[in-house]
Amino acid sequence: MRRAMTLRAQLLVLQVVIVLVLVCTTGFVASALQERQLRDAYVDRMAGVAQSVARLPAIQDAFDDADPSATIQPIAEVIREASEVTYVVVTDDDGIRYSHPVPEQIGRRVSTDPSVPLSGRVWTGTQTGTLGTSWRVKVPVYGDAADDASTAPVIGTASVGILESELRADLTDDRGWLLGSLAAAAVVGVLCAAWVTRLVRRRIYLLEPEDIAGLLETRGLTDALRSQSHEFANTVHVISGLLELGRTEEAVAFIERSGYGGLLTSAAVAPGVRSPELAALLLVKAVTARERGVLLDVDDASALDAPATPDASSLHTDALIVLGNLIDNAVDATAPDGRVRVLLASDGTHLRLQVDDDGPGVPSHLHHQVFKAGFSTKVPGDREHSRGIGLALVRRVVDRRDGEVAIGTGDLGGARMTVELPVPVPASGGRFRAAGVGAGEVAP
Repeated sequence: MRRAMTLRAQLLVLQVVIVLVLVCTTGFVASALQERQLRDAYVDRMAGVAQSVARLPAIQDAFDDADPSATIQPIAEVIREASEVTYVVVTDDDGIRYSHPVPEQIGRRVSTDPSVPLSGRVWTGTQTGTLGTSWRVKVPVYGDAADDASTAPVIGTASVGILESELRADLTDDRGWLLGSLAAAAVVGVLCAAWVTRLVRRRIYLLEPEDIAGLLETRGLTDALRSQSHEFANTVHVISGLLELGRTEEAVAFIERSGYGGLLTSAAVAPGVRSPELAALLLVKAVTARERGVLLDVDDASALDAPATPDASSLHTDALIVLGNLIDNAVDATAPDGRVRVLLASDGTHLRLQVDDDGPGVPSHLHHQVFKAGFSTKVPGDREHSRGIGLALVRRVVDRRDGEVAIGTGDLGGARMTVELPVPVPASGGRFRAAGVGAGEVAP
């Protein structure tokens, strides 16, 4: 199964993505603004140059000469070189060139439409001419050197432009420092993201999301167990008081009313189980199951010795929690007249607790969810707050003991819950040796 990405990696990746998106967006916007400012600056320069050429008396007077280009061409070239533009082209009212950076183009008609400036308006935009695609400004040239353009005739045009390739080259030069700044910002952002990730991880004690979820399920599990503990303590106090007063029958009746079982007889429910605690638990569970119309029987192959050491006693205490909850869960899953079977076995290295029922079983997609605190397939009732606790306790005991728990299909047709808990002190013998099972054999 592929492992999920750790919280540290998730935090780092998310922050790096955010930093890169912001840096790239900022770079795109800044680049667009820079290009716009550069074009506006060129427009202002080209418009100023074009207006200066159109209003120059020497240019306007030359239109009446026999060879206007002889006067206009030298002036236009000087202005072009001084203003660092690609071209300065002056034409008459028919669009015939009087100046051009390429002398061979003089006397020829312009390749683009001059109708806008010839109508007395200023035109700005990108066009493709003899020199290539350029960003240009075209203005009208008025005759008689008149200051009032509304009365003076338009005798020609003055066009000033710069090649788009040159504009892009200037823009690339200006973008160098911008890209460098953005790269530096990205590096700083990634380093800060790594620092923040480390800080957050330290603040949550290096826990992963599933660990945090487990803690939350636990601080909820603790509340439910605290409530049950108070209830059970009160019940035990009443029973203890009745027994001290010598009222045994009243104590048994109170136990029956409390739902914890009835009178315990000496009939052996599990003769092979010599652990007093587990044998007593099986006896009580058999009685409570019978009251609900469910038959609980212990497999004849079950065999378990009484604990001989403190560590073994601790293991049997945990086994009580596991077995009690597994039996309760199995009884709840069965219908009236149902059946539950229990198997206890130990090979000296592992203690196996197996509970089968004839209920509907557990769907495979719920195998992991049934061990989560609060998860339950039961219909909500008066004790809804205590639902979804039993198997969560089983999981926690198994994890604490480094054991294993598995869900499958048993011989009764329903669910089979199997728990294996390591025995603290290893002993010799075959695995899962049970009554009537020889060394090296496996109990059914």
